[in-house]
Amino acid sequence: MASIAVVGNLLVLLGRYFYKSRSNVEHSLYLRHLAASDFLMGIYLTLIACADISFRGEYIKYEETWRHSAICAFAGFLSTFSCQSSTLLLTLVTWDRLMSVTRPLKPRDTEKVRIVLRLLLLWGISFGLAAAPLLPNPYFGNHFYGNNGVCLSLHIHDPYAKGWEYSALLFILVNTLSLVFILFSYIRMLQAIRDSGGGMRSTHSGRENVVATRFAIIVTTDCACWLPIIVVKVAALSGCEISPDLYAWLAVLVLPVNSALNPVLYTLTTAAFKQQLRRYCHTLPSCSLVNNETRSQTQTAYESGLSVSLAHLGGGVGGGSGRKRMSHRQMSYL
Repeated sequence: MASIAVVGNLLVLLGRYFYKSRSNVEHSLYLRHLAASDFLMGIYLTLIACADISFRGEYIKYEETWRHSAICAFAGFLSTFSCQSSTLLLTLVTWDRLMSVTRPLKPRDTEKVRIVLRLLLLWGISFGLAAAPLLPNPYFGNHFYGNNGVCLSLHIHDPYAKGWEYSALLFILVNTLSLVFILFSYIRMLQAIRDSGGGMRSTHSGRENVVATRFAIIVTTDCACWLPIIVVKVAALSGCEISPDLYAWLAVLVLPVNSALNPVLYTLTTAAFKQQLRRYCHTLPSCSLVNNETRSQTQTAYESGLSVSLAHLGGGVGGGSGRKRMSHRQMSYL
């Protein structure tokens, strides 16, 4: 999972650095920062994997040393920093998509100062939340991140340890609010797409299902990452006995879900990325003889369905040019 998170997000960062969208500068910048945030989770997983290899077979002898070490504290900082920034960035990306779908003809905020300030505020909040337990504060105790072997601030085996309110705030309140907002937003986007179809809804219902499937996958991955954390944390605070071994499963299989899949969902499977990949392929000698008809036939059913479904949103909102602008903008954001 560590290698997937590192390689996948590194590809997104490099790809979006060399290919800079002219029409979706704000959205592309958000996704670039999301990849950077998820990349930090890959670094955290790499640190934990290296520690596991180093202490394998004799962890009991070095448990206290490891949990109280600076590396463990740094790993805990990275995991919290990545989780919170990724959560906030996903919320911001969802809000940006919601605006692009429900108000496609509304002028976008292209002022770089506002966009940068928005991102700086988000990163600043995430950094402050992650760095707070590292400060010499009796509220957090001496080794807040060293409460468990994988250096997570989840604290489920001792739910009322020092700083438990802070842990509950991060993993229950923030995640729940973000998850509810994302779920509501994608339902609202899907409703807007279906409502705009009007009389053509029955004809293009299959293509609308393609869009619905993509939205469902995005929401499902968010739920797969956050719901288990929320449920386990609530159960621990309710008095249920949670095995300390569960930390390893949560750290390796649950927390990195979004970090590993976000590059695929938000970049690597989008129409814009695949179009750019085809353009690059056609510049190679082996692809130079491919004609336009073949290119058209090799277009995926997914892209076609998504493009036509989103194009329906233009019906009755300002004629042909308005439909083209609307469809192009919505297609590029989704």
